[in-house]
Amino acid sequence: MFEGEIEPPPILLDVEKELEEYLINPERLSIHEYERNQEHWPREIDVSSLFVYDISPLSTTLKVQRDYTTGEIVEFCEVPIDSATASSKNSMMLTRAPAAPEDVVFGNISNIPFLPGSFIDPLEQLKYQSETDKKEAEDLLIVPPGFESGLIFDTDGITVKGLSGDNSLKNSVNFGDDKNILDLLDVLDKEQDFTELLEKPENSENSLTQVESDFTTLPGEEEALKDIPVLKISETVPRQSREGTEWAILLDTSKAVDNFKEKVPHLAHNFDFELDTFQKLAIMQLEEHNHVFVAAHTSAGKTVVAEYAIALSQKHMSRTIYTSPIKALSNQKYRDFKRTFKDVGLITGDFQINQTASCLIMTTEILRSMLYRGSDIARDLEYVIFDEVHYINDKERGHVWEQVLIMLPPHVCVVLLSATVPNTTEFADWLGRTHQRKVYVIKTDKRPVPLQHYLYTGCGGKSRDNRYLIQAGNGQFVLAG
Repeated sequence: MFEGEIEPPPILLDVEKELEEYLINPERLSIHEYERNQEHWPREIDVSSLFVYDISPLSTTLKVQRDYTTGEIVEFCEVPIDSATASSKNSMMLTRAPAAPEDVVFGNISNIPFLPGSFIDPLEQLKYQSETDKKEAEDLLIVPPGFESGLIFDTDGITVKGLSGDNSLKNSVNFGDDKNILDLLDVLDKEQDFTELLEKPENSENSLTQVESDFTTLPGEEEALKDIPVLKISETVPRQSREGTEWAILLDTSKAVDNFKEKVPHLAHNFDFELDTFQKLAIMQLEEHNHVFVAAHTSAGKTVVAEYAIALSQKHMSRTIYTSPIKALSNQKYRDFKRTFKDVGLITGDFQINQTASCLIMTTEILRSMLYRGSDIARDLEYVIFDEVHYINDKERGHVWEQVLIMLPPHVCVVLLSATVPNTTEFADWLGRTHQRKVYVIKTDKRPVPLQHYLYTGCGGKSRDNRYLIQAGNGQFVLAG
């Protein structure tokens, strides 16, 4: 008897098994029957496509080497171009390819902004990182995590190299000045003596007198207290120090500038009046292409600094952007600067005038949009003038000024103008620390033009010019009117 079911012999081949053998064992295929294994679509020949081709960007350029003495050309050297394939879509370098002509002024939302001056250069960052990694690798077996230095032991693993004696480890550690060290054992000994004196009531009066004299000062306390300066409240230093900070350099406007003509023999713009001290100091810093923060009183002449920056950029064939917080002030400055300089443009949300001018006047929001959209104007930009920069303290719009100051390229010089900034040194220190550049702060001590207050009572017609003086320039109220 046969166990199990009896099945008929297979009539059709197993498809899965046949497919598996076909894929796993390609050597069984006949090379003469390739037509059955692949299909081919003939390509249509287009001879005209051979005449159209894209030129690859240049990867090298020629650099001239001159004789340092005569200035003659010695030879030409071929140097590689780092930004050969860089464009506004993939690079933040200033040497990238220019954008389309219609995106030169306002940029494009798909563009990448230029590398801000507040950012670390990627090449410098890689160099610093490699040096740091090399140093950490050398000290990996010596310096414990969290420590600045370590100890190098001898071959026995116990003796420290470079130290000798029992107190070698103690001597290697710097405890500072010995006069500031308090020995706790001496304090405990004196407390023990004080306890013994309390147990003898017969000599309590003399003993307490001795204890009071001994405990007037602790051991080493007299020497330590000698170095503590006495705080004189009446002579405290004000918050705005005259020395400035690491990045904010406060210039002294109380002293006259005697060598102004020697340092600036040829002014970029001539004025019909004698410049004030703070104006001369600002012009000298602009000539050296430094960041300037002018905190002068109203009607002191801050516009002179802005005009000189515009004239200096036109002399250098570069651009200047003058920003204001409101559109009405932009229109007023356009009218004023148009009288002095011919090549002036205005960009507002309503209309644009002469967008390709060397001096452009706009609001801070428009400049922020141009920086984020990678406008090519940033390539030729030399000065950015921020008028009424105290708007940075505004809760709703202050972040716009911060973003613009952070996003500016490193080659741009910042000129800050304001009359109501209370913490000029602190603000300048933040800006200098952000850009890693010195900011020169120039302040005025008094108002050069007396401020008079008038009361206007006109309502049109014959009374449209009715105004009455209520406070004179010396601050006294005028009762007569």
